[in-house]
Amino acid sequence: MNIEPLSSLDEILPLLTDCNLPISDISAASPPQFFGIQVAGSLVAVIGMETYQSVGLLRSLAVSQAFRKRGLARKLVIFLENFAASHGVDSLFLLTTSAEAFFLKLGYTPASRQKAPQAIQATSQFSGLCPSSSAFLFKHVATG
Repeated sequence: MNIEPLSSLDEILPLLTDCNLPISDISAASPPQFFGIQVAGSLVAVIGMETYQSVGLLRSLAVSQAFRKRGLARKLVIFLENFAASHGVDSLFLLTTSAEAFFLKLGYTPASRQKAPQAIQATSQFSGLCPSSSAFLFKHVATG
C-alpha cells in the first residue's frame, strides 16, 4: 500500500466525517496538505498537516473502520514526520481527544498549551475546534 499526496477534498472529507474528525475548517481555498492510502481505488486512510515555517500541525489522522489494526495509522504518521522534516519542519504538534496513547508510543510528548508556538495557537484546531480537554502533544522531527 503506497502513501500518496491527495488533492480531492471530495474523497478526504467523507472519511474524516466517518471517523468523527472536524472538517469545518477545511476549505478548497487553503486546505492542509493531505496524504493517504487507497485500496481498490477507495481512500482507506488519511493524514493531514498544516505547515507554518518550522512548525507543523499534524491533523486529520483517520483510518476506515474496516482497515484498522493493520498499522496504517503508524505508517502514515512516520511518513508525515519524514516528509515534514525533509521540508524544513522542526517540530510537529497535534491535538487529540482519543489517540493520546497511540501518539505517546510514537515518541510524542505532552506540551504546554501556553508555550505553543504562536502559529499553532492561531489555528482553528487549537483555538476552538478541539476542546480544551484535548491532549496537546509535540515531537521534534528535524534530523541532524
